[in-house]
Amino acid sequence: MTDDASTGGPSSKVDRATSHSDTYSDRAYTWLSRNGLYVWAGISVVVMALAALAVPLLAFGSLAAIGGEGSILAGGTAIVLLCTVLLLGLAVVLLSYAYLEVDRRGIPFVGDRSTQTLAYDSIRTIETVAAGTFVGGLLTMLGLAVSVGNVPTILSVTVLAAAIGLPITVLVHAAGRFVLLVADTG
Repeated sequence: MTDDASTGGPSSKVDRATSHSDTYSDRAYTWLSRNGLYVWAGISVVVMALAALAVPLLAFGSLAAIGGEGSILAGGTAIVLLCTVLLLGLAVVLLSYAYLEVDRRGIPFVGDRSTQTLAYDSIRTIETVAAGTFVGGLLTMLGLAVSVGNVPTILSVTVLAAAIGLPITVLVHAAGRFVLLVADTG
């Protein structure tokens, strides 16, 4: 499984929108292009496993908390907090990589218009939108909670949808990359 952007991905060479010297951002872009999907998929699997563990703990913990036992609820809440931190880290890295990718390759959907390029640009756009929605929604929720003391339900639902969609989209990207790898070797 090689990188999507520079070797074996939709574009066989990195098209640079601007001229760059070998800087930290170039090294970060190269590393993320080659290894990022492994890291993103790993984080996504961990988040989904932790979320599957947190849901029953929260449900049972809520019932136990009525009777005065709050430790189960506290454990479920700690797992949700860990999931949120992992998702926030994933979203920030995906947004950073999207910035570097646009800087190197230009905006999506203007490439050679092959099926492979279209699929790659589509999944990366969906990942970036989900990551941006999650980060922006969390920041907005925090701002509203501090300033007004109330968070609209639609904002909470939007952030939850982005939190669910982000790891799923990353895993779809990883599965597509795996299929492409198998198809290329066969």
